[in-house]
Amino acid sequence: MAFSLRSDAGETESTLSGFPVNSVSHELSLERKVNLSPNAATALRDEQALSSHVHRMGQPADYRTAVYMRNRLAAAGWDARIVTYVVPIAWPTEQRLEITAPVHRAIDLYEPALPGDPWSADHAAIGKPYSGYSADGEVTGPLVFVNRGVSADYATLARMHVSVRGAIVIARMGGGLRNTFKAMLAARMGAKAVLSFPEPFVDVYDPKLHGKPYPFGPHRPMGGALRNTMLGLLDESGDPTVAGPPLPGAKHKPYSLVRVPPIPFSAITPLVAQQLLRSLDGPKAPASWKTNVASNFSVAGSERAHFVLRSRRFFGPIWDVIATLRGGVAPNESILIGSHRDAWTYGAIDPGSGSVALLQVGDALGKLRRSGWRPYRSIVIGSWDGEELNFFGSDAWARQHDDGLRSTCWAYINTDEVTTGRKFEPYATDDLAGLIRSVSEVALAPNGKTVAEYWRAQDKKRFVEPAGTGSDHEEFAYHEGIPSLGYIYSGVFGTWHSAYDNIASLKVFDPHMQLANAAARITAITAMRLADATIPDVNLSDVELGLQRRLNAFANGQGQEPRRAIVVRRLQPYLTAMEKITPFLNFNATRALEVNDTRTIEVYKNSILALRAAFFSSKGIPSARWTRSLLYNDDDVVSLLPSLENTLDRKGGDAALEQLAGAFAKVQLMVIVRGQCCTAQ
Repeated sequence: MAFSLRSDAGETESTLSGFPVNSVSHELSLERKVNLSPNAATALRDEQALSSHVHRMGQPADYRTAVYMRNRLAAAGWDARIVTYVVPIAWPTEQRLEITAPVHRAIDLYEPALPGDPWSADHAAIGKPYSGYSADGEVTGPLVFVNRGVSADYATLARMHVSVRGAIVIARMGGGLRNTFKAMLAARMGAKAVLSFPEPFVDVYDPKLHGKPYPFGPHRPMGGALRNTMLGLLDESGDPTVAGPPLPGAKHKPYSLVRVPPIPFSAITPLVAQQLLRSLDGPKAPASWKTNVASNFSVAGSERAHFVLRSRRFFGPIWDVIATLRGGVAPNESILIGSHRDAWTYGAIDPGSGSVALLQVGDALGKLRRSGWRPYRSIVIGSWDGEELNFFGSDAWARQHDDGLRSTCWAYINTDEVTTGRKFEPYATDDLAGLIRSVSEVALAPNGKTVAEYWRAQDKKRFVEPAGTGSDHEEFAYHEGIPSLGYIYSGVFGTWHSAYDNIASLKVFDPHMQLANAAARITAITAMRLADATIPDVNLSDVELGLQRRLNAFANGQGQEPRRAIVVRRLQPYLTAMEKITPFLNFNATRALEVNDTRTIEVYKNSILALRAAFFSSKGIPSARWTRSLLYNDDDVVSLLPSLENTLDRKGGDAALEQLAGAFAKVQLMVIVRGQCCTAQ
């Protein structure tokens, strides 16, 4: 969290937020060079090197991708190394499904090979779809379709006099309940196992979007499973078996601390679900349970199935790649750019596109470095391992550098699956939204125009999404309290977590690497803007506006109105005070930049980092102890104050309110002291 120096009139060639006027022209000239750097042939070579082999976390092929990333970044001029951590790993060793009655038949669990996609034919490397860390089991029972497997669906089955006790249930993904909790609910209802499939031909996030399946279009084909992890019962990301960073030689607690639902849960293809549903001969499914895999089907019947899942569970290595360009003025300060590298299968888009963009960023900034450029502060690249299973790599590295990271890292930039479509969708914590709009005026889009022009054609308001969940930025924004952002060219991604997320799918998603290179351009320029600015453009004004909107929405919420009024009365004065003094602080910071008052600038920067610390609690928030930022909310819609709703709790509400009020009081005190300090200077 920091102060914006951007004027209300916007920026011109002579002004960039946080830069002395005499350095702006040089900065923009460097950014224009970065726009010309990404190369389609190089990007394709990187993609092929990283995504031509299945490389799950902890496997030999995964290590080879780490070596490739390290060597590429080192060749580009970065100080690059591999950092090894040890974490709990689970790999399926046996997966088998068969119908035992009334007629015996084996069910093929593999995703079928598709024409024009030679990578999809390598079943031995890809393996059968699975859900990471699922409980093992060998179970036999009747088959029952439970729709999405939420409580209302079980209530519907009960009214139909259909029991799931002792059954192997078939559930389609979605319905607002995470797979881990679907498995827990199924177990409580008496089910023995869960087989889960995604809807084909529609978008995972927006079922209204439907169209041609891969390889003819971007939608999920009948043969495409959606692999997932079962570690959602944990209250935190990373390794639950160590108290500190899981370094080689560190003592681990029992593997049993890796908590998962008690029954087997497995991802299956829609094609497998179709075979199972078509042969059920009992009560017909309600019309509202319609699915694209079958029509006019039953929810139960006389069929019985036998399902076997066995896994190898052990502690093994994962490999992060860390690369650094040392800053010339403030080398102990940093900007962090990261992307995970591990994949469920080949991972050409998820995460290959992000890793390719990361390497293109490394090339672009490396060229500037060789030409004599030095960033004001250091830039660090992290290629994380183990994201797909529980953010293992980013969590381990962040734990290792916990205190120093919070006090020296200005922002985190995430690159994950950046090329799923043509729609530009940036996401960020509130304090970086203004920076994104500013950089978009310079960075080039896939069509050669500026990102701002490209973006305005899609969205006149240029809305920046909340950071939300789903990638490694969670570790930095919500656990460490570091401003975070990322860029995606988004669209329907029907090969997600399937055998078909491979090199052949590039012809559908990014045939000429235009999107990956566009993501690299804006990522590199954003990193430069943050790394080169004397005072990075992390905007307190946007945070203040967001906090006020959040508090207003809370005040107007339904239920417990008297309590809501108490909470608002307690917090509103702090926001009012911040709103009054921010223009004064911005003025003093701008003046310090104009006259190169290095002492005031340094004191100001240190105070900004201290403001971030005010909204950090090592104990976490009441509803999620892993979330230590009191400011950034991991909700996909509500971006601020994750514990505000906790203030309504009858038991813990007062404690939650005191925690928030205490943070705001620290901010107010620091702001006042900062103002006095600026005046004294």
